[in-house]
Amino acid sequence: MADVTFYYLAVACVVCAILAVTRRNPVHSILWVLALFMHVAGIFLLLGAEFLAAVQVLVYAGAILIFYLFVQMLLDVPGEEAGRRFGKHWPFAAVLVLSLVGLAWIASNGTFGDVVKAPAPESTEASSSLATFGDALYGPFALPFEMASLLLLAAIVGAVVLARTRPQT
Repeated sequence: MADVTFYYLAVACVVCAILAVTRRNPVHSILWVLALFMHVAGIFLLLGAEFLAAVQVLVYAGAILIFYLFVQMLLDVPGEEAGRRFGKHWPFAAVLVLSLVGLAWIASNGTFGDVVKAPAPESTEASSSLATFGDALYGPFALPFEMASLLLLAAIVGAVVLARTRPQT
């Protein structure tokens, strides 16, 4: 069952990434990126990395994606939708995709020897626990964490105020 779930998540990640890049509407692209982030979090859960899955959802899907959405709100969305997608860059993108597929095929066949197949690190229950990470991060570093979040909030408010258009009188 874990293999079927992994293959579903992997295929869904690839499909969501392709749809995020090829959509004309930037808001639809952001929604596909959100679906991609959620599927990547699912892969982390399958690997037993609960902390990374939580970070994936909180930081990337929660914070970074909202930042992208603010940028999209500040841009000229109708002008962006009217333009051609990728223009003259399709041949370069096709060569890049074929190169990455070739590298993935070479890596999966193990032709690189022991470089690709590195031994997995030993894991203990205490080092993979989300509570241990939370205590270490938010215990002594709670004040710097809160200060950084207030600084980011001030930057977002400042960007919205600066980008706001004033009504013509």
